[in-house]
Order: sequence, then structure tokens, then C-alpha cells
Amino acid sequence: MQRFLKLLSKQTKENYKTYLLSLAVMAGILSILLGLVVYGNHGRLDVRVQSAFFINFLLFSGAIFTSMIFSDLGDKKKAIPVLTLPVSNFERFLVGWVYSFVIFQVVFIICFYTIDFILISIGNADPLIKNSLVGFNSETTELKIAFTVYTAIHAISFLGAVYFERLHFIKTAFVFFIFVIAIVLINQPFTRLLFDNLEGIKGIPFVGVNVQSKTDAYMINPDDGANMITGFMAIAVTFLLWTAAFFKLKEKQV
Repeated sequence: MQRFLKLLSKQTKENYKTYLLSLAVMAGILSILLGLVVYGNHGRLDVRVQSAFFINFLLFSGAIFTSMIFSDLGDKKKAIPVLTLPVSNFERFLVGWVYSFVIFQVVFIICFYTIDFILISIGNADPLIKNSLVGFNSETTELKIAFTVYTAIHAISFLGAVYFERLHFIKTAFVFFIFVIAIVLINQPFTRLLFDNLEGIKGIPFVGVNVQSKTDAYMINPDDGANMITGFMAIAVTFLLWTAAFFKLKEKQV
């Protein structure tokens, strides 16, 4: 534990300027975009709009940050001291995981709610406006789902950060979108086969099946048991990707 904490401290001291600069850029973009929404709506900021900003910024900025967490391994001059440092591969892996998964989410939540609170307070200066801060309640369930989605996105980006040596985010995103397109292309004929080539069938991967006739349209959603299986599969794939990233990190050479 002492060696791990020293490695975590070393990572912080060597990269805190880059992390702070990245945080400043993210906070600046979020402030400008969210501020323009408040200005355009005359001080009003709907809860759904806050939720949309939270989800999109969490997933997109998190994917970019995670993709760069092992960027030193792509530079031979920097990779030599990193790989020859007398620490275990698991400690090296865990430092990157803690920073990109745990610390990032904590910092992001603090940053988002600070900016959101300031803008809402400015809007609420008008007695006719009553903005409320977005929370984790039943009306914003997508906010809770965002953390689940972020876990999967993090696992994909984390593996890409270890696997690729250059342009980590771009290459990971390219592979991910190719995989998504392949799933969509495979899903449609497979769905039609299950429904005996019934006309008007459109399958949405992991969501449901849309049945359309000349006059009506019906959505067949999976039941709770199917959703539970999908959830367990997502968890299993996430841990599989993290495990693959660890073993890929063990194989890294200069």
C-alpha cells in the first residue's frame, strides 16, 4: 500500500499541470455552453437540459481523459522510466484505473455542480424564475444510467489507451463505432429470422423490437429478466475489458 500511494503521488506530481489544464478546458467549455442556454432562455435552465449536459460531458470528456492515461507508453523516452520503475504491473494498472475512473468522476461531479449552481443562482436572481438543481431522483433516471454507461465506456477507452501507442482516442472510437455498426447490421437479419421474416420488423440492439404495419406500430420491449441478463452481460464484458487491459499492460515493451 505504501508503494502504491507513492506511485499515485508520483503520477500526481508529474501530471498535475496537464490535469488542471484539462479540467480548466472542460470547465470553460461547459460554462460557455451552459451559460448560452441560460442566456437564450432568459435565465431559465430546465432539469432535463442539465441532465443532458451532465451525461454528454461525462461520457465524452471521460473517454478522452481515459484514452490519454497511458500516453507516456507511446513515447520511448518516457516509456523506459515508466516500465523500469520498481513497481508491480498491477500497481501501475491500478494507478491509471483510479485516476481515470474514480478520481475523474469525483472531480467531474464537483466541477459540473459548481458551474450549474452558479448559473442557476444567476437565473434565480429574477423572482419570477425558479430553477432547481438536477438531482439523482426518479425524474432523472437517465442520470443514474449515465454512470453505468460510463463504466462500459471507460473499460473500452482504458483498453484502447494501453493497446494503441498513438492517437488513442481516435483509434479506440473508430474500432468502437465499427463494432457498433457490425452489431446493428447483424441484429436486423437475426431479428427477422426469429420472427419468421415478418414484414415491418426492426430490431434495436439490446432495447427491443419495433413491429410496424400499414396503420399501427408496436414496440416489444424485453421483460425484467431479459434486462437483468443484459445487465450481467455488460458487467461481465466490462471486467473482461479491464482484465484484457491489465494483461496487455504486462506485455508492454519498449
